[in-house]
Amino acid sequence: MERDNLYSDNIVKGAFGPFFLSIEDIRPHLLNPDLKESDMVHFIKEMSMKFTKKRDQIGDYVLDDDHVSSYAALYLTTNIPKLHFLLSKLSPDVLNDIISRPFVDIGCGPGTFSLGLSLLFEKTPPEVICVDSSRVMLNQAEKMLKGFFSGVNLKTLQRFSEKRADSVLFYGHSINEIGIQKVQDQIMMVDPEYVIFIEPGTSELFTELKKLREALLDSYDVLYPCPSSAACPNDWCHQVLRTSHDLSVERLSQLVSLDRKILPMSAHIYKRKAGIAPSGEATIIRFITETKFSFEYEVCFFEEGQNKNVIVEIQKKQLDKKGEKHFKNLNVGEKITFSVEKVIGEKYRVKLLSF
Repeated sequence: MERDNLYSDNIVKGAFGPFFLSIEDIRPHLLNPDLKESDMVHFIKEMSMKFTKKRDQIGDYVLDDDHVSSYAALYLTTNIPKLHFLLSKLSPDVLNDIISRPFVDIGCGPGTFSLGLSLLFEKTPPEVICVDSSRVMLNQAEKMLKGFFSGVNLKTLQRFSEKRADSVLFYGHSINEIGIQKVQDQIMMVDPEYVIFIEPGTSELFTELKKLREALLDSYDVLYPCPSSAACPNDWCHQVLRTSHDLSVERLSQLVSLDRKILPMSAHIYKRKAGIAPSGEATIIRFITETKFSFEYEVCFFEEGQNKNVIVEIQKKQLDKKGEKHFKNLNVGEKITFSVEKVIGEKYRVKLLSF
């Protein structure tokens, strides 16, 4: 697929997709390709219990091929859409710049986001550096990436401490494990062109990520989710992706009683500071209500030199049937542009310009 075709205006404005990987798509590239579905269910339930109730044993699942293969079957297939949703918020120029740079994947796990990036572009970055403390996870990442892209220029490392000013430094569900201060130190040492992260969408982590944002803004502009690099309004900001998966993955999710169709996350993208002007777009950070005549959302947007959180009312009479359906299914984290028609107390009644 040609990249110019991939980035048509209608695709760039919305989430990439639908993008489905089935269990059978990845099975040949699992460390244990012969693992039965019933065994996957057993191992995933065991891991899930440790994630929630036995945190002291959380590291055990990365120690053998069966656990890592089972983890990949469920979490690799269902986490990739998060990356595609995030990248859909960027311009074609930025996307093309990202894929042309070395991609350093910190806490790569089974290769989820390195694979997701490469599948989206149908090519790998010029260099992929997968970093994980687990050698078994690195083995899985290598087998997965080379299985889909035999010519990938891949390094697998258990530690990374190298200055790579030309790179994209990516954290996928790893900042919470590494710790904010260590991540900040690593970013300053690597000095990448881009910093991207996708982390759990919890209010507790928001506070920590806000500290990281403040530190990064000395050297970087924020491209997403913030409408500008001005101060954060300090209201819990995260994204919620509502999606679907291949039937084989949805079956596995049901068998282990885990909902992987609603995916909360905290996703940010930063680029080395270049005096980027505010985008003029507002980011939806919370659904408030739907009435007979309108939709209401809390948004973050740039006004009068600062990022603000306000409630906007979008009247349905300005929407056709397709537009109304769009807003009924809107993901938290999407962007809209509008002009203010009327201020009613603390609420803005707005005219949509784009969505």
